[in-house]
This record gives sequence, structure tokens and C-alpha cells, in this order.
Amino acid sequence: MTPRPDPDRLPPEPDPLAAWTHATLRSLPPPAAPAALAGRVLAELARRETLPWWRREVACWPRSARLGFVLAAGAGGVLSAATFHGGTERLAAALARLTDALAPLATLGQTVLRAVPELPAAWLQGLGFAFCTSLAALLALVLTLARLLAPRA
Repeated sequence: MTPRPDPDRLPPEPDPLAAWTHATLRSLPPPAAPAALAGRVLAELARRETLPWWRREVACWPRSARLGFVLAAGAGGVLSAATFHGGTERLAAALARLTDALAPLATLGQTVLRAVPELPAAWLQGLGFAFCTSLAALLALVLTLARLLAPRA
């Protein structure tokens, strides 16, 4: 007895419309780029050539910078692997030293958190206004320095 062929496994029948469409599209010439495109592409390539090395792709960096990056990434990977494979005791000891060093700062933070609710509302509003104003001034300073030091082409 011969097994019946499964209709899902049969190769699809050739579609004459699909064959005609493919043949017609293959016979068309490739589309031409707009005339202004070549100038824009060349201008962008020239702009990229003037960028400093650290703003280019990593493959364009100097060999020493790439080596330093690879070494730093490798050191980070080794430290991570050491932390996950038996280096947790050293990490715990380092964190304990850091916690001991930051204990006075934590005490100060707790004191401030206890004292803030006892301040008058006008003082809290003034502190909030002063904080927002100084933050806006810092943002304006950073943006101005960024524009002055790294002008856009």
C-alpha cells in the first residue's frame, strides 16, 4: 500500500502571476539616485573625517585607545567573573569598608530627614525654589559650555 502524500508537504504549484511579476521587476533598470544625494553623501563623509577620534567608530580609534578599551573591558569582565566565582568574600569586605566610611554621612542624612518635617512650610518652599533655580542655572551652564567647546558643524 502506498502512503498518501500530505498536502502540507507538497511543493507549492508555480504561480504564473508571481513568475510574471518577478520577471518584469528583474527586467527593470536599477533606480537612479537623486542628483543632490551624491553631494550630501560626500559632505557627510567629509564631516565624519573631521570628527575627533573618540567620536568616531571604535574601529577608527588609535590602536592604543582600542587596546586600553579592550583592557578595561577585560578587567571589568574578570572582576565580574571573580565576584560570581568565589570572590564574594573580598567584595563583601570592600563593601563593609565602604559602609563604615559612609556611616557618618548616613547619620547626617537621618538627622536631616528627621528635621525636615519640623521646618515651616515657607522655608520648605524657599528651599525647593532655591534647589530648582540652582539646578536650572547648572543646566544652562553645562549646555553653554557644551555649545562653546563642541560646536556643531
